[in-house]
Amino acid sequence: MTTAANHRPHPHLGGRAAALRALARWHGSEPSAPKTVLLTGRAGSGRSRLLTGFLMLCDPDHRKRIDTDALDPATVPSAELPPPLVFGARGLTATQLLWSVADGLGMEVTRTAEVLELLAEPADEGTPLLPVVVPDVDDAGVLRVQEEAARVAAEVLLPLAASPGVRLLADLPRAQARWLAERLPADRLLVLDLDEEPWADREALLLQARHTLGATVAADRLARAADGPLTLRLAAWSLLAVPDGPELPAPTGVGEALDLHAERCGVDELTLRRLLAPLALAAPGEPLPLALWGPLASAVAGKDLGPALASGQRLLLPFTTPAGDDDHPAVRIAHPAVAAEVRERFGGAVREAQRRIAAALTATVDGTGIDGGTADDGTGAGRWERALPYLREQLAGHALEGGLLPELLDDPGFLLHTDQVRLRAAAEHLAAAGPGLPPLARSWLRVAPLFTRHELGPQLRAGLLEHALRQDGLPAAGLGEDLPWRTEWTVPLPGVAALTAATGPDGSALLAAYLPGGEPQARVFDAATGASVDLAPEQLVPPTDEERAACPVRLSTGADYVRIWPREDAGGPLGIFVSAGPLGGADVTPDGLLLLADAAGLSALRLTLPGTSGLPRPSGTSGLPRQPGPA
Repeated sequence: MTTAANHRPHPHLGGRAAALRALARWHGSEPSAPKTVLLTGRAGSGRSRLLTGFLMLCDPDHRKRIDTDALDPATVPSAELPPPLVFGARGLTATQLLWSVADGLGMEVTRTAEVLELLAEPADEGTPLLPVVVPDVDDAGVLRVQEEAARVAAEVLLPLAASPGVRLLADLPRAQARWLAERLPADRLLVLDLDEEPWADREALLLQARHTLGATVAADRLARAADGPLTLRLAAWSLLAVPDGPELPAPTGVGEALDLHAERCGVDELTLRRLLAPLALAAPGEPLPLALWGPLASAVAGKDLGPALASGQRLLLPFTTPAGDDDHPAVRIAHPAVAAEVRERFGGAVREAQRRIAAALTATVDGTGIDGGTADDGTGAGRWERALPYLREQLAGHALEGGLLPELLDDPGFLLHTDQVRLRAAAEHLAAAGPGLPPLARSWLRVAPLFTRHELGPQLRAGLLEHALRQDGLPAAGLGEDLPWRTEWTVPLPGVAALTAATGPDGSALLAAYLPGGEPQARVFDAATGASVDLAPEQLVPPTDEERAACPVRLSTGADYVRIWPREDAGGPLGIFVSAGPLGGADVTPDGLLLLADAAGLSALRLTLPGTSGLPRPSGTSGLPRQPGPA
């Protein structure tokens, strides 16, 4: 039963009373309540909706909007208890999710091992266990091929469930729920599978069907056949979209709902799946610009599906939802389970479909627009900057699955202007799978953590990539014209603890580097060329105050960054150099040559910033350490 006869059902759920009672017991911390609840079931079983409805009852603000007095008291968490801490997994890697938990729990740690150690510490006697909720585990990661849910289960959920101070509620796929259940004490665990009794609420399905279709024979028939809420919803929308269609059997699953709806519309089911392919093969939940839908579906099919799309409103209505706005209309798949069904039916042809989508998107950058027109001149990094936002965000995922990513990774414009989080995940997956990355991509991947950690803009990314390429002995071409600097030279020399600009006896600009414990401890280099110079430190003359005052820029340094300021205060820094590790030192010569020491060695950067050569100020410095001004 969904609820007792004298109680109303949850307004958001229309049932699920048995499951809500179990969740309320978990939150109430009763001695007999389970310490860990794993909420699972097939995609489309209503897991996310149930968890949302439960959290509405836990949250004081949402709770005010619900007449809790009309509900079954056993389904309503106590208002005296604080709401649980919620750490959503959608779009996060296991490592990111674990650090989100650490931040939320107020842990002052710097290493993953410290997080795990604190979670494993015994709880203080008499202290209530902390309720923690982790929803959307099946949506973890930024790429479908990552299978991040398994890592989240092993690296985040298992430590949380085993923690003496935590009560855990997680929404996760059945495979990960079973894996965890094998490793947790059975007497403190509840696996709440919405596809199995007593949690499979058939009465709630009937209420859902009658709410959509009224108290009709069709509603009752659909409720009896459907394997869950999503199948029922798709079948009901099919009847509403084509009320004059032929009478067909009620579908039992999502795949049958697709096929029967195509038949109801008089369309080949393969045509429907091809039309849905660009949405289904995109990253989970991502909207597709309406203008790209027809061309990408046609690319998948190998023939023009424009007419089928134009006349297919009733065909596509149950399986898509509008997105975007009036200026940028878009569409997304109605549910991840629909996308999974389309992908599964494609089988081994998914790789070819992804290849065709990636090729069609790349053609818009290479010079041929998606509509057959000319998009750009097909050269230079700027063509990627001017590419459609959807392409910059989604192409990496399509190309990875379609086998086209290696050649794209040899294009500096693609590396600089593609969404850096997705691209990094795709490149790391490709590297782990075995094929070697192009040299350009290896250098990019080495500094990509800086780009994602600090959310750097394309111009600073280009500057840091240029520096990485020069350090790796590679040409730095195709990065654009507006680089914040050009690397004059690099010298491998790890262990530098300090450096300074200096002048030699002949007036030449030099760099003095100090290596504690080295032999010798001081090394001198020509600042213009990086060539070693045979001079003792006492022969060097540091720049005078007058020479430093004549320099067009000043520096302020942190542990791993250097801010470059104009000599006269102009309201903010001109640029920032960020290092992947601690800097050994930084200085600037009187003529504006930036000297650096990092873990790799020494380098000299010729600044091309305002006040040096008049080029535009770098953008994208958000997320970096803030300081009031230069030291």
